[in-house]
Amino acid sequence: MYKTAYYNVEKQGCNYFLTNDLGNYCWLNQEDFERFIKGELLLEEPAYIDLQRAGFLYTNEEKYIAMNAPQLECMKHCMMGATNLFIFVLTDACNQRCIYCQAGTAHVSQMSLETCKKAIEMAVQSPVSHLTIEFQGGEPTANPEVLKYAVSYARDVFYKNGKSVDFSIVTNLTNPDPALLQFLIDDKINISTSLDGPAWLHEYNRPLFNHRSSYEAWNKGVKLLRSLYESSGKAAQLGVLQTTTRESLKYPREIVDEYIHHGLNTLYVRPLTPLGRAKEQWQTIGYSAEEFLEFYTDVLTYMIDLCRQGTFVREVTASLYLQRILHKAAVGHTEFRSPCGAGVGQMAINYDGNVYTCDEGRMMANMGDNLFCLGTVNNTYKELIQSPVVHAVCTASCVEALPFCSECVYSPFCAVCPVVTYGIEGDLVSHREDSYKCRIAKGIMKLLFDLLHDGTDENHSILKSWIE
Repeated sequence: MYKTAYYNVEKQGCNYFLTNDLGNYCWLNQEDFERFIKGELLLEEPAYIDLQRAGFLYTNEEKYIAMNAPQLECMKHCMMGATNLFIFVLTDACNQRCIYCQAGTAHVSQMSLETCKKAIEMAVQSPVSHLTIEFQGGEPTANPEVLKYAVSYARDVFYKNGKSVDFSIVTNLTNPDPALLQFLIDDKINISTSLDGPAWLHEYNRPLFNHRSSYEAWNKGVKLLRSLYESSGKAAQLGVLQTTTRESLKYPREIVDEYIHHGLNTLYVRPLTPLGRAKEQWQTIGYSAEEFLEFYTDVLTYMIDLCRQGTFVREVTASLYLQRILHKAAVGHTEFRSPCGAGVGQMAINYDGNVYTCDEGRMMANMGDNLFCLGTVNNTYKELIQSPVVHAVCTASCVEALPFCSECVYSPFCAVCPVVTYGIEGDLVSHREDSYKCRIAKGIMKLLFDLLHDGTDENHSILKSWIE
């Protein structure tokens, strides 16, 4: 006689979809499912063998724990570390006025050298051997003095403390300084930028203040960056992000084609979050979860078709979920973790020295709500990480214990952002069974599982290639 381990289940058509906290999953027909829950499956049956191998049933509790504990540890590996990402907001100045972003030039504030120095000395106290500092804004290249100082001083401080540090920067590349770009290349700073689609769409979403073409300015910046990489004898390294507005929904294939046109084979499709300026403009630029999922499905289907035809492209959101689904692995992205990485995985340091749980927490402060402020750069890392705010967001983001989430079949692969939940609903814990973010997450995961289960080996091979 066997025992059943904890699992979640959802009926999908004529079959039952089962998942467990180990990250394993299976589909059973109605007869096998009913016999499974009644304890009637026989030892030699394929259903019994599959369920035992995946940890849904067992006969010896000690052997079950010994066999599956390492896999659970792998799924929750991010809980074993400390804060390893520190976002430095160097300025709120920006030469663009993106329709979903609060940054602009009406009020310009810059991070000072003193604040930057204190931020680095606080960050190095995190008890990890390797950290990443990410420069954001506004447009972070608008504060070049502090940017260069941060890289130099951080390298020195981290080296003296026996630690290593990587750097990344998020820049719009619309007003590139060749000398500054060369500095980024020489100092091996990972560069990310944004491309929302073809020229007319990019310029609609991300206009420049001076009425120049933001698309042409971006294209010129990318070409300059690539030429500098080539002159330096290095392969161009450029991450590109896409943000989806209501206008974007009309052009799923055109957006993918635009990326391919620029030699980019990775597309990170991101839905809007109704916070900040995006929340204020939601009736104009926002959409329902169902509208986004229709768009996302069209993008993903087209990208898979291109892969079949020999043009390799991959979508990042799908890749992150697939890391969890196929590799049973923890994902470094804080918004894909349970509990989320707010505070414990990342901290955002504003130009004024205030320290927040994450970039979303800083965004809430920009909206006038300072709830997610942990302290300032004058605090020690220990004081910041022990803030009751960190405790609250961790508690509110354990999907295994949240209402609705705890019984959801997708919970082993999912995560929630209590900061976004608070911004939308006024509470760290959602009181809605199918919130906007929840419907999008479940819709994307169902799409991926359907592709993995449709019996087409080619689909499985393509999706697997996205995480290899």
